[in-house]
Amino acid sequence: MKEAEGAFLASLTEPEQIHFRHLALIRPQLPTESQVYMLEGLARSLASPRLLTLMARTPHWLAHWPILLSLAENEATPEAIRRDLEMVVSLFDQMREMDQAPPADKKDRSEAVKALYSQLNPDLKPVAKLLAKLIAKSVSATGNTQELPPLPGEDTDWEALTALPEAPPPQASAPILHRGDRLARAQQTAQPDELLGFLVDADAELRMVALQNPLISEDLIRRALGLCAVPEFFEEVYAEARWYFREPVRESIQEAPGCPAGLSRRLALASHLVAALERGAAHPASLRRIVSLFTQLEEGEYQYVTYWAKRQSPQLLRVVKYFYDRLVRQRSGLSSALPERGEDGRWASMEERVFLATQATQEDQIIQVLKDPDPQVFRLALENPALTSRMLASTLPALDRGRAEQVASHANWQKDPLVAETLIHHPHLTETTALRLLANLPGLKPAIEILRDPRLQHLEVKRQALETLRTLYQDMDVSERIAALRASGGELMRHLPQEVLQDEETLRRMVSDRQLDPGILLRLARNKLTPRAVLEQIASHPVLMAHAAIMSELLLNPKTPKEASARIWGLLSEAEQQQLLRSPHLPATLRTLG
Repeated sequence: MKEAEGAFLASLTEPEQIHFRHLALIRPQLPTESQVYMLEGLARSLASPRLLTLMARTPHWLAHWPILLSLAENEATPEAIRRDLEMVVSLFDQMREMDQAPPADKKDRSEAVKALYSQLNPDLKPVAKLLAKLIAKSVSATGNTQELPPLPGEDTDWEALTALPEAPPPQASAPILHRGDRLARAQQTAQPDELLGFLVDADAELRMVALQNPLISEDLIRRALGLCAVPEFFEEVYAEARWYFREPVRESIQEAPGCPAGLSRRLALASHLVAALERGAAHPASLRRIVSLFTQLEEGEYQYVTYWAKRQSPQLLRVVKYFYDRLVRQRSGLSSALPERGEDGRWASMEERVFLATQATQEDQIIQVLKDPDPQVFRLALENPALTSRMLASTLPALDRGRAEQVASHANWQKDPLVAETLIHHPHLTETTALRLLANLPGLKPAIEILRDPRLQHLEVKRQALETLRTLYQDMDVSERIAALRASGGELMRHLPQEVLQDEETLRRMVSDRQLDPGILLRLARNKLTPRAVLEQIASHPVLMAHAAIMSELLLNPKTPKEASARIWGLLSEAEQQQLLRSPHLPATLRTLG
């Protein structure tokens, strides 16, 4: 058993191993209040599908509503599991609406609740019963209930518990689509597996249409790159700017078995060059290697190297421009050499560095002294009146923990919003310092960025950011809430589902806009907490006709009114109807229509 557990741990990444040990330690017992809080934070912020699957397969954790709701809202939770959990969320939301409905509507609402309960996953029905009992009546003095799911034993098959759910096998009776129908399907399908098949298809036009699907994601592109054997597909992905600059996509292109050798070499040279620039040129041999890599770099990769330099080391932009300006002459066979002066890699004298730290006015000089190895020079540079928050923020990611803490304790810079936000995302900043800086961040955007950052490991910082976001949203009027929702692209719905989705007045006024972003409509149509009146309003929105994905989500949402569902069902093609009929989450009333 120990060998199996060791092999399982070896299959996890280092951050996953840390979280897994916490989960495995408390799994055989009833969680305390603090452990429930910790599990809620993990369910909301983890990005590991395997660990999220483990949490979703632990029934006595799901019996705590915050954990279940966080798992249902986490986009990293496997699709099949998330759909099942969303149905539980929808069940309780419909029960709440049934209690508030007029007496004439209670019977219909009750039938809808019963029908939805019958469609729940059998493993989740005991959990739903227990949650309903806890909500309906107070817990007895003993705190015991017979419906509590049994605690797991000591012998646990972790591989089976963390195995991702298998996708349903495709049915052989699926209709054969003509090419025109396939092109339309590739552009509008909301099924990830079907979209993946279009991406790896041999038809070039079909691939190009699939790449324009609004539901295309980085994860889907990476999966397609690993499966595709068509060389042209790699060049098509590489040619799109939204994938060209993404590190994970570039790595997937380079590592894919079907990647053309020329493209793989092109990307490998750029990655080696960036890694060499990150290490620096402390020795002449390092300088010669950087020069050699620059001379071999393809012209098309200069955009990526320039983009990297702007984000990580702005002082290297002059070096990139130097080699780019000499690119044509290098192709004609002329050799290049480094300048004879000023590029020997040695630091100036202490007097010159102190003078620069206090008197420099040029951006490249100030950034250089901020990276000086001497702490005294760094402290003096922080007092330079020519130092701006933008310069300091661009340098912060490259600083070590000690210097980041020093900036965070500086009387002036800790109050600067840009510097404070950059510091909070610093990988080595302590939790105490991050919490202190959090109070200096104004507006919604910094809090959303903190919740979105997967590298930020401090759960208390994320909890405080969530509370800040909730307070700011609740203090807004309706017009300000609409502006915030549109500016965040609906991201607020993910972090504040209860506050946003129960604010029916704001949602109705926002959906009444005929130019609303389809992505927001898609989030609303999919969420099981969206009020029925808003779902009915979305069903008549003019954007609906151009996005089959929104229609599919409305039909899969059990809260969508029957009349609206029947009307939308008639707008779908036969192929789209057949695709939806394969989903186990399609309401029974629509299944009878199909």
